[in-house]
Amino acid sequence: MKRFCPGVFYYAVIRMDPVAMVEHFNDPIATAEARALETKKYLVYLQSCLDIPFPTNLWYRYDVSPIATTLRAEEPSNGITSDMVIPIYPNTRHPHGSRSPILPEKPFPFPNCYHWIDTTEGVRIRRRNEPFDDSNAIKLDAGEHVMIDVKFSDDYKRIDDFFHELDVRAEMEGDSGVGSTASASPATSSALGSSFPPPQACPPLTHSDVTSNGSGDIAGDEGNGSSYQDDENNHDPTVVELFKMDIFNLSHDHTAELLPLVDLWYELTDHLTADTIPSPLDFRKECEAIARIVHTARLRSPNVPTPSRDPDRMSIMSDDDFLSEGSVYSFDYSAPPNADDEPVPRVEDVEVVRIDAKANFQKAGLWTRLRKKAREIYRRLPWSVRPPFLPYFP
Repeated sequence: MKRFCPGVFYYAVIRMDPVAMVEHFNDPIATAEARALETKKYLVYLQSCLDIPFPTNLWYRYDVSPIATTLRAEEPSNGITSDMVIPIYPNTRHPHGSRSPILPEKPFPFPNCYHWIDTTEGVRIRRRNEPFDDSNAIKLDAGEHVMIDVKFSDDYKRIDDFFHELDVRAEMEGDSGVGSTASASPATSSALGSSFPPPQACPPLTHSDVTSNGSGDIAGDEGNGSSYQDDENNHDPTVVELFKMDIFNLSHDHTAELLPLVDLWYELTDHLTADTIPSPLDFRKECEAIARIVHTARLRSPNVPTPSRDPDRMSIMSDDDFLSEGSVYSFDYSAPPNADDEPVPRVEDVEVVRIDAKANFQKAGLWTRLRKKAREIYRRLPWSVRPPFLPYFP
């Protein structure tokens, strides 16, 4: 099947493009450092899509799990041992011999591959000029995908027991320093992956938080001079939470520049052999290296806009919201919108453009109009209930 974005549960080959990740800085130092990085092609499993993709997106965010050809690299400080792997058929080898392999829908071309526990990385898969054709790709059905977590469940329990034992031991010894360190250690699969985990989302906005600020007014239609009062009868907390989730990719993504930008191919044997599949640890090192380069470039150029996932840079955030006049570090989140902002067009004034139902998948008319409508709705919301704006923090 041909798609404008990759499907999930597929095995694929990816390679990072570090130079493209720093182009928006126009920074010779960052560009030189990015060019010096030696990147490899990695065999990965497309675990999940992190956004609802649009055909206009320049990239698509996914969680991927790099595939290895050896047993798991041990991490004694995290309770991870070498036997925390799952073979991929036709590979059936496991240290204990009792763990059955994962069974892809089509024959897997490499006889020596494993899924490792806790190696998930977030990436941005770059959009192609042509569709992603997964007709001959290797994939897992939904049942086998679930079985990955089922087969790893005993390993996760061992990891939890490991950290619990550390906590108990520290408490018995009365060493508060060791106790706090052990308590702060990750005990779940999401915390054990990368040294550069994605920033956590803001805590959910409660109903009391939404209705506590009664002073937020927003101008209504110019015709009748009415005003929009910020009270619980005029907005639904559920709608507020939906806006905060940003499920339609309508807000600027200020953390995207830290995620590896990769190209993807489904033709595994065209790019790799059983002897040339690199270690997932190498991919983690590449991710950490480019994150450091991007981070230092951001410190040198804090006012450079972060890359937009859409070519028209449409967003429910206004340009004034995107970057402050001085620096992204001094943005005033509590300040109301400027009074002299250009008026928001009414929905009935928006020109409706008809598109051909057989239009090429790259044409953006429909999706652009949807984002425009969402932006209008967003601009009419009281300031206190708008989706959170998360700038880049060092």
